[in-house]
Amino acid sequence: MSKSTFEYLVNIIRGDLIRKVNGCPTIPAEKQLMIALWKMATSDSYRSVCDRFNVGKATGLRAVRRVTYSLHKRAARWIQWPVGDRAITVMQQFEASSGFPRVIGAIDGTHIRIDAPQENAPDYVNRKHFHSIQLQLVCDSNMLITHCYTGHPGSVHDQRVFRLSDVANFVEDAEKFPMDSHLLGDAAYELHEHLLVPFRDNGHLDRTAKQI
Repeated sequence: MSKSTFEYLVNIIRGDLIRKVNGCPTIPAEKQLMIALWKMATSDSYRSVCDRFNVGKATGLRAVRRVTYSLHKRAARWIQWPVGDRAITVMQQFEASSGFPRVIGAIDGTHIRIDAPQENAPDYVNRKHFHSIQLQLVCDSNMLITHCYTGHPGSVHDQRVFRLSDVANFVEDAEKFPMDSHLLGDAAYELHEHLLVPFRDNGHLDRTAKQI
C-alpha cells in the first residue's frame, strides 16, 4: 500500500479510532490501522502481531475491530456495481485483456479460514476440510471489488450462496447489465442470460468445446 493511500484511509476513519469519552487514551490512529492491515494481510497470531507493534493483546484486538467496523460502515463508498460510462469501460477492458465481449464482472467464491466455532462446527468444514466462512466476490477488469457477500458456513455450496446473494436478483434486472452484458463464473454456477459459465465436461464434449 502506498503512503498516500495509507494517509487517505487514516483521514477517513480517524474519528472512529480515537476514544471520545474519558478513560485510557487510545493508541494513534495510524498505528491502529497498521496493526489491522498487518493482521488482515498475514497469518500471524495476535500474540505475534502485538509483539511486532509493541502493544497488549487486548489493544491489538480492539484496533483490528475498530478499523474493520469503520471500513465496513464505508464499504459502499468503494464497492459499487459499475453503471453508465464505468460499465462501458469495464466491458472494453475485459474484452481487451481476455477477448470476451460485454463482460461486466467476474464472480467467484472463496473461503475465509476460521477457528472451529463452539456451535455447529461441522457445518463450517468446507470441501478442503478446514473450517471457514464463505465469501462471494464480483470483480471488474482491474480486480476491483464491485460486489461482496459473506457470512455462510464453509459447507454451503457456491451456487446456494449465489442464490441467497443480491447478485441473484441483479441477473434478473436488465438495468444492471447494460448492452446485454454478463458476468463470467466457473462451473460451480448455473448458466444464465447474464452469467456465463464453462461447458460442463460430462464426457461428450468435442475438442473445440473443451478449448473454449
